[in-house]
Amino acid sequence: LTRLLTPEQSTELLADVEAVTSLEKRPFVVVFCGVNGVGKSTSLAKTCYYLQKHGKKVLVAACDTFRAGAVEQLKTHAACLDVALYHQGYGKDAAGVAKEAIRLGAEQNVDVVLVDTAGRMQHNEPLMRALAKL
Repeated sequence: LTRLLTPEQSTELLADVEAVTSLEKRPFVVVFCGVNGVGKSTSLAKTCYYLQKHGKKVLVAACDTFRAGAVEQLKTHAACLDVALYHQGYGKDAAGVAKEAIRLGAEQNVDVVLVDTAGRMQHNEPLMRALAKL
């Protein structure tokens, strides 16, 4: 059981961030994806708080351009955390929003870009294609 539950790759987020940002002039990117209602946006906010407490500059990308209220939810989290939020509103291409957020993050010397995505079920073909593009 231990072997099955032990990750094969590092789960030490700060070490991974340091490894990428010290070698390259680009932000470390974390994409939050999963099925509807599992707490992606809340987990993103908690991760943002953790990274900030460890001295990392964070940018949040609102790439859930599908669910009503998703951008507003992230605006609330971003305001509480005093962190920058990049969004383009609703109905936009999530991959395009993420790409622009990462470009902006690199331009502003951000350490980490946290990407929030729309919840999706595996049978929702358009959203699964959008995830693959992202």
